[in-house]
Amino acid sequence: MSVKTPQSLATFDTEYCADSLEFYPFDDTQRFLVGTYQLLKDGNAQANQEELTSSDATRVGRIYVCDAVDTDSGMRIIERQRIETSAIFDIKWSYNAVEGKHLAGVACADGSLAIYSANNQSDAEFLNPVCTNIASSMCCSLDWSNRRLTTNAPRVVTSYSDGQLQLLELTESSLTEVCQWQGHDLEAWIAAFDYWTPDVVYSGGDDARLKGWDTRIGPHPVFNSRRHQAGVCSIQSNFHREHMLATGSYDEHVFVWDTRNMRMPVQEFNVGGGVWRLKWHPSEPTQLLVGAMYNGFHVLDVSEKVTCSASFMDHTSIAYGADWCQAQRSEDMLVGTCSFYDHVVHVWRNPKAHVVPAHVTCPVSQ
Repeated sequence: MSVKTPQSLATFDTEYCADSLEFYPFDDTQRFLVGTYQLLKDGNAQANQEELTSSDATRVGRIYVCDAVDTDSGMRIIERQRIETSAIFDIKWSYNAVEGKHLAGVACADGSLAIYSANNQSDAEFLNPVCTNIASSMCCSLDWSNRRLTTNAPRVVTSYSDGQLQLLELTESSLTEVCQWQGHDLEAWIAAFDYWTPDVVYSGGDDARLKGWDTRIGPHPVFNSRRHQAGVCSIQSNFHREHMLATGSYDEHVFVWDTRNMRMPVQEFNVGGGVWRLKWHPSEPTQLLVGAMYNGFHVLDVSEKVTCSASFMDHTSIAYGADWCQAQRSEDMLVGTCSFYDHVVHVWRNPKAHVVPAHVTCPVSQ
């Protein structure tokens, strides 16, 4: 059986380079957020992004609120709101409401972690600022502790370009630092909770290290893995299955771990491009969405052997942001993906999972 190749249903031009995408998880709409990252030189947002360097430009960004709307003639993407920000590295929703509010965190290049609240009564003012935490270096990622456990005082872990990690607590619409420590020698690209044991945090850095931390016992790693051969830039705990962790790296490999033994991964798969984003399926425990940078987006089936079940190769630039839509209106789940220099969003449907032979590999972009 061959790898499925879904077709794009609709596209959206973000104008700025796009690197993060998150569907709104609280209703049956097909609403999503897109985060962008643009280098601005002399006020010119149209300057060639591939030629600019951060030393001679200002980093700016924008959050888009969009709806993927089904019409008689097909799907359309409609912009509802845009918010000007610093350049954005990451966006993540808190998957459980906090004091009745639906919250999203945004990690920005100016060092800020900004928390926004969703207002379902207004499209034009859907996102509203709640609070902000500012650090001295670029905020590269964030994660929420409450994916499985409901609490009105969730914690947020952030990672920074100077290798620092920070644990924050959100209470009464305010962020308070719990602890901060030096996690990596180079950029800490990613930090993520173990959703089954939120006192445990995982982190990955440009130093090619994957580390685990028990925040109850101080800033000393409980493991320090060198299994990846390049920078570790994506991590997600499987919220369906305890002890299952997925990690990805610039070395083009997705590793699947049993967190009870982090000496070596139990499974691995080469997706043919650096692994910037990993997202477990909302309801299928074995389905893993992968943003593979220079080799498109893929859906892996993590069963007895890891196989590639679908590949979306329509993006013409770096494949960064990706997410599953929580609203399942058909057998095939809606997926949103975005890419960098071509500043485009695609929405497409992932064909319902079928078993794929172990020898099948992801296609390679031309």
